[in-house]
Amino acid sequence: MLSKAALLALLAPCAAVPPTVTLRNGVKMPMLAAGVYQFNSSTAYESVTNAIKAGFTQIDTALDYWNQDGVGRAIKDSGIARDQIFVETKIPGCANPEENTTRNPLTCYKDAVKNLDSNLEQLGLSYVDLVIIHFPPFPSFVTRSCNTASGGCKMVKQQWQAMEEFYKANKTRAIGVSNYCPSCFECLKDTEIFPMVNQLMYHAGMGVDPKSFFSYDKSHGVVTQAYSALGNTPWTKQANPELLHGNMTTKIAQNHKVSTVQVALKYIVQKGIPAVTKSTSLAHLQSDLDLWSWDLNDDEVAVLDAYKSKAWFDNPSFACDKFEDALVI
Repeated sequence: MLSKAALLALLAPCAAVPPTVTLRNGVKMPMLAAGVYQFNSSTAYESVTNAIKAGFTQIDTALDYWNQDGVGRAIKDSGIARDQIFVETKIPGCANPEENTTRNPLTCYKDAVKNLDSNLEQLGLSYVDLVIIHFPPFPSFVTRSCNTASGGCKMVKQQWQAMEEFYKANKTRAIGVSNYCPSCFECLKDTEIFPMVNQLMYHAGMGVDPKSFFSYDKSHGVVTQAYSALGNTPWTKQANPELLHGNMTTKIAQNHKVSTVQVALKYIVQKGIPAVTKSTSLAHLQSDLDLWSWDLNDDEVAVLDAYKSKAWFDNPSFACDKFEDALVI
């Protein structure tokens, strides 16, 4: 018998199920995920519950969001079969002084193993669909690169060893990274399993291929996934007002009788890039999903491509940006 939440999910009006992108190992990942960044556990529970009601098939969370118990309870209470919900989570990068679960640069592998298992414990799941390393090791924040001199490359390899073992143990269906620049990927070029996903900041105003990260990912068989689809100011953590209320997106939204948020999300997914959005509102989540019944025309895409954000912090990775080889020895 379906639970009340599952019945409501079936009765709630919702947009079509998002299409998927196929990862290198054949796993299909939805093109749109509901995120829970900045939510506490109870708010995350509400958001995920409404996201599933709206028709979302992917949830994006992280160990360092400190809300995975709420996410896990919402998934369980939904009554939806586990294999119908794509769960993506993250572990922190190594040697970050702000993360007490991975602070010691000498225990990157050990901490990664512990954090990966903590994800499953907090979520109350036997496996996740995708787990990614949230950001490169902390030294890369200083050098803007994963390289031998900073010790970053060694830390990357240690964490990735734990990721490969987690994958081989069938505790996740796919593995990847986030905020990785090409120099960090170069540290992993001789690994058995190369990252399948790289989650980066991306939104209109950053150009077609910011810092050539996207073309690098594509050339290496890595699926780029976008976070902060509406922009994200570092202090207020709020969306870019120009994307939310500006004349450019407002005019395009009026042309299609949609919201400016939908325009911002559509700009990304129409390029074939999976995106993450978030809201606690059922109505807003339903609106966010309505991206595949209409298309931006060529002129509108050109306008959004040409728009240049004035924000200095609009980088695909907040951690590193160097493209050169990692100087691995």
